[in-house]
Amino acid sequence: MGSDINRRIADSMESGLVWFDAELRIVDANRAARDVLGLGHGELSARVDDLGWEQFDEDEAPIPVEKRPLWRALHGNGEPTAGIVVVQTPRHGRRWLRVRAVAVDSLGGGLGRGAVVSFTDFTHERQASLAAQQSEQLFRMFGDHSLDLIWIVDPRAQKLLYMNSAYERIWGRPAAPLYQDLSHWLDGVDPADRQRVAEAAQHANAAGLYEVEYRVNRPDGRLVWIRGRGFPLFDANGRMRYMAGFAEDITLARTNEALERAHRLAQERLERIVATAPGAVHSYRQRPDGHGAFTFASPVIQELLGVDAATLVDRGIDLLDLVHPDERAAVAESLRESAELGSPWLATFRVPHTSAGERCLEAHSMPVREGDGSVVWHGFLIDITERRRAEQEIRSLNIELEHRVADRTSELEAKHREMESFTYSVSHDLKAPLRGIDGYSRLLEADHAAKLDEEGRFFLAMIRKATTHMGDLIDDLLAYSRIERGRPKLGPVAAGPVVAAVMDGAAGDVAAGAIALRSAVEPGLTVLGERDGLVLALRNLLDNAIKFTAGRPDRTIEIGVRRVQGQALFWVRDNGPGFDMRYHDRVFEIFQRLHRAEEFPGTGVGLAIVRKAVERMHGKVWAESAKGDGATFWIQLPAVEAPNL
Repeated sequence: MGSDINRRIADSMESGLVWFDAELRIVDANRAARDVLGLGHGELSARVDDLGWEQFDEDEAPIPVEKRPLWRALHGNGEPTAGIVVVQTPRHGRRWLRVRAVAVDSLGGGLGRGAVVSFTDFTHERQASLAAQQSEQLFRMFGDHSLDLIWIVDPRAQKLLYMNSAYERIWGRPAAPLYQDLSHWLDGVDPADRQRVAEAAQHANAAGLYEVEYRVNRPDGRLVWIRGRGFPLFDANGRMRYMAGFAEDITLARTNEALERAHRLAQERLERIVATAPGAVHSYRQRPDGHGAFTFASPVIQELLGVDAATLVDRGIDLLDLVHPDERAAVAESLRESAELGSPWLATFRVPHTSAGERCLEAHSMPVREGDGSVVWHGFLIDITERRRAEQEIRSLNIELEHRVADRTSELEAKHREMESFTYSVSHDLKAPLRGIDGYSRLLEADHAAKLDEEGRFFLAMIRKATTHMGDLIDDLLAYSRIERGRPKLGPVAAGPVVAAVMDGAAGDVAAGAIALRSAVEPGLTVLGERDGLVLALRNLLDNAIKFTAGRPDRTIEIGVRRVQGQALFWVRDNGPGFDMRYHDRVFEIFQRLHRAEEFPGTGVGLAIVRKAVERMHGKVWAESAKGDGATFWIQLPAVEAPNL
């Protein structure tokens, strides 16, 4: 290869140089070529194919001899040839070379025509590139399989460099517009959150990190909660080059948090209810084989059953084992009926063995049937020991009171009968001397009136008048006594015929007094009462109206009956002098009068008879009036349906 100077120059070059003769034998190689290809001095002058080197193109497919740059340079038109050749060397493995071959007319030293091949070894660059490609492929594979959104942005250019497929899955929107304009990032963000999301990156911490939670409205109408995080990526000089980050769908986590929060609130509310519940809250489970056990009990159950809640549940104690033996069968039967009918379990039973002595409990529970045939009752056990004791005391007091009332009633009835008998006897016995006074006064008036002076005749007239008044008074007292002694037999009474009978009975007095008597009767009205008692009451009211209209011009009386809200209202209305309503409660009292006897004669018993007769029929009677403007007397009795005859 020429002089030593040329050799030193060739050996100092970074590119490899190899000289070939026309037979494709290696004539010489510089230091770089020997180092890259692993050529020893003994391999110089050897053919390439004899060295066992395999040659491939950049796609690592074998290269035929005629397509190799060296062969083409020797057999071409003198133009240099170039290409990438991958050489499999025995010592240094596979090498990637950028090759340039040039044909020369003389290699010098009498070697004749040949070619010079120069090459650059880019094996390390190739390996680094392949490693980078593999890393990128792995990154993309990781990104495409990640459930979270991964993104990388060039903040200076405001360009999106990478985003995995999770965006389209979470946002429900295509990612293509983001590569064109990064501002489309906010398209799906809820309007109420956009400002906060836009400002998040501007308020990063000292390390450049930020985190924000926000809502995304998908095109399909579904709302998604997102937690976004961003962080800077720095170059070798420590300057921020890119921004990257993650966005994860936290909708389920948010929902779970809301559910957990609601569960905590419900649990706290339940605990407050249980703590203030009237008694002990319990869940009692009974298997299909009949064995029962508590699955839950509030702490207060220890006061009721004598066993703490934890022991009841942990040991699976059966409620029936704690019930008084005398009531155990009844409680078991009530549980069976509740389970079969699905009805509330309501039972009362005693628990004998407690620290506070025997307790009486009341159960209020609802059954729930489970899939394995078991039934669970959820509800309350309430301590009613004190209530039972009070009820027993009340029953004892009631029994005692009933005996006392019965004794007192018997005494009152005896006295009442004695009083009735006395009243009747007195009234009846007064008739005998009164008849004597009446008879002798009549004889004196008939046989000796002429012998008496004017004063004597006046005294005789007063005796006759007093005798008549006394007779009327005794008759009214006897009538009142008969009503007192009577026991009316109540039944349906047609109102119309009763009113007609009362009007017929007073026809003579009405005609004699030139009274306008009118009636207003609702047809078909039937009342619950006694016919004779009702006739007596209405006749007394009508006689009272006839008496108090005496001397009034245009004497008018109305008698009637109508139905009002299931009641029958009878009335007798007159245009007499009336009375002051301040004394309305006195008009029905016996011997009570609101007018002087000289103005309106009477015994003061008639309205008392009316009240007594109506009360015996369980009705009501009252009066309404205005002084100088007449009066209306009312009788109220229940209206009933007419009987089918």
